[in-house]
Amino acid sequence: MPPVAASAAPPFGRVSFPRTALVLMRLAWARTGSPLLMLGVVALLCLPVLFALMFASRGALSGDPIDFLLARYDTIVAGLATPLIALLLGTSAFSAEADDGTLLYLVTTTTPRWWIVMARLLFASLLTGVLTSLSVFASGFVAVGLSDPEGIVTAYTVAVFYGGVTYAALFTMLALLTRRSLVVGLLYVLFWEGALSDTFQAIRYLSVRQWMNAVAEPMIAGAGDGVGPSATYALVGAAVVVALTVYVGGRRLHEPRMGRIGS
Repeated sequence: MPPVAASAAPPFGRVSFPRTALVLMRLAWARTGSPLLMLGVVALLCLPVLFALMFASRGALSGDPIDFLLARYDTIVAGLATPLIALLLGTSAFSAEADDGTLLYLVTTTTPRWWIVMARLLFASLLTGVLTSLSVFASGFVAVGLSDPEGIVTAYTVAVFYGGVTYAALFTMLALLTRRSLVVGLLYVLFWEGALSDTFQAIRYLSVRQWMNAVAEPMIAGAGDGVGPSATYALVGAAVVVALTVYVGGRRLHEPRMGRIGS
């Protein structure tokens, strides 16, 4: 009797990157979807809408809608809501997984370390970008309806999505480098992005908030004073931050001392 041909062995160890990304993003959601964190995110998103309601309720007494939108989008959305939401989403998943041992299990699987970082970055950046963009559109609709004077609402909808991706990359890298990422991130938002970037001209070239304004300016009619970084500079800077996060994160997860990762 002729020998029966052995069936081909299943390709153990082969990684399905899309499927793995979905699993990692669901795991990140399970680690970040706490009621307290979601309450903070919702409060930050509702803040510009509340200001828009106050503006709309006063009618003609409120003043120029262009000045109102520019001021609120710059200070509240770009300067407060976007970085804080990205900070909460970018640091919480790695912090929780480092504390309960899930991260140590993930790095022992066949999933490449850099892909683990990339999946976390996709989760935090997409969620931050989508939520803040919706907040910009909702507040603009409440304040001026669908008129969109000078294209401000459209410009900042795009700009805060870009800012959400950039901030999420920055804070994801921060979560991998220090156990005090939440504190360090808050100090960065309040002092570097807030006080220092408004005071010192040179710091604008290293400020994600100023990069967001640079991305928005070309889409706003009549805007652009030539001061600070250009949109091209901002896009290149964001690409560098994302690439550095993936590289540093992949190297960081190769180290055995996982206890340094977290909040």
